[in-house]
Amino acid sequence: MEMKPTDYEKELNLNYNFYNQLLNKTIYNNPYIKLNPYPLQTLPIIEANRPTDTYNDELIGAGGFGGKTILGAMLAAQYLEHRKYQCLVTRLHYQELTGPNSIWSILNDWCNNTCEINSTKLYIKSPAGALIQFKAFDHEKRKEKVKSESYTRVVNDEASELKESILRFLFRSLRKEKNNPLPLSFINLSNPGGDSTEYLADTYVTGNKPYFALDWRHNPYIDKEQYKASLENLDYIDQQYQLYGNWHYKPKVGDLLSRAEGEAQLITNLTTPLYYEIIGIDLAGKGKDMFAVVCYDYLANGLEYIKDFNQTQSHNPESLLLDFIVKHNPNPSLPRTSVIVIEQEGGGSPEYALKYFRDLLLEYGYNIPIILKKPSGSKYQRARPLMHSIKYGNTKLNQESEYMDDFIDEGIQLSPDGKGRSPNLVDSASLARNYLHTDVLGNTTKVTVGARIGA
Repeated sequence: MEMKPTDYEKELNLNYNFYNQLLNKTIYNNPYIKLNPYPLQTLPIIEANRPTDTYNDELIGAGGFGGKTILGAMLAAQYLEHRKYQCLVTRLHYQELTGPNSIWSILNDWCNNTCEINSTKLYIKSPAGALIQFKAFDHEKRKEKVKSESYTRVVNDEASELKESILRFLFRSLRKEKNNPLPLSFINLSNPGGDSTEYLADTYVTGNKPYFALDWRHNPYIDKEQYKASLENLDYIDQQYQLYGNWHYKPKVGDLLSRAEGEAQLITNLTTPLYYEIIGIDLAGKGKDMFAVVCYDYLANGLEYIKDFNQTQSHNPESLLLDFIVKHNPNPSLPRTSVIVIEQEGGGSPEYALKYFRDLLLEYGYNIPIILKKPSGSKYQRARPLMHSIKYGNTKLNQESEYMDDFIDEGIQLSPDGKGRSPNLVDSASLARNYLHTDVLGNTTKVTVGARIGA
């Protein structure tokens, strides 16, 4: 059940002196905390510090920009002056755990001249002996590392991204000695949208544990209209989570693209100069899976263009691939294609496959770079940036390509649970677009943009 501010107003009126002294001593006058919470942020702080014989347990968050990370840093640093304080801060991936604007980076700034900060072992230790440790849990087995550890406070940053089994397991480490006066507290900071969204919604949002729906609507330090406008540029799924803070939304077939949205981007007679070209290959898996290949162009005006597709059910697609490369690179000595990207499937021998394709192309005079790219996330998640780009007109579709209607059908029918038809055409195009944005536009030192493009 969501906790209403009026509940806490009553609590404050009944125990005003206790909570007033608590906030003044451990938050407002805490030498390790450099900012003050805005009024609604004090409510989850009170919840985390209720006197209890067990532990306090809460969820904080809804849409974006509610100040959850700053609040998490305050809660993590609240008892750094107490020698019996042991805090654990978690997140799914190491990069986000220690990256810019993370709890780690905020506390590094706040505690830089006063605490011992170990960037290798990821801990912050105060002169009093209090300790904050930081751990990533991107794999189920990592939870075993904390099973013998004890913490008075656990702060799960973006808790919905952690697996439910890890969130449940972390309760085992919430314990203290009898003479430790600090309250035990388990604090989840999160927007909806990760693997544990349903668990958190059932446990806190509609369950009987405290939930504080803080987001951009409550934050007095931001330009709300400006931020709302930026959130409206997100795809439909992220709007549900980041703009509306909708814990009950579940992605479904048809949410990524409609037929009208796809067909609105069909064009012919494109004359804009080419800047960079990728051929993306989705290798055929088992059974009736298809080998699919796409020609994906980045144009000089910044638009993206799906020029062509081909596919086959054959598990020996060499002739189709060669025909496709010759079609789009008629001059082997001056190929238009900048790079060929092959999705690295699980199992098998990727190095052998890579060498095979390289040797095959060299035999026909094509010295085009070929790389393997290991996919991350489900096909549905990988396709989201591409579908969003098509929906808003940033990626155009060649109406004259034989398989473009099939591609639009696949985009419409993409299923979050992986059921239904295999989206091979979409997967090849998603591979090419994601490579363009992460490895080319995101890091131009890896590939020289335009280096292999002919006249």
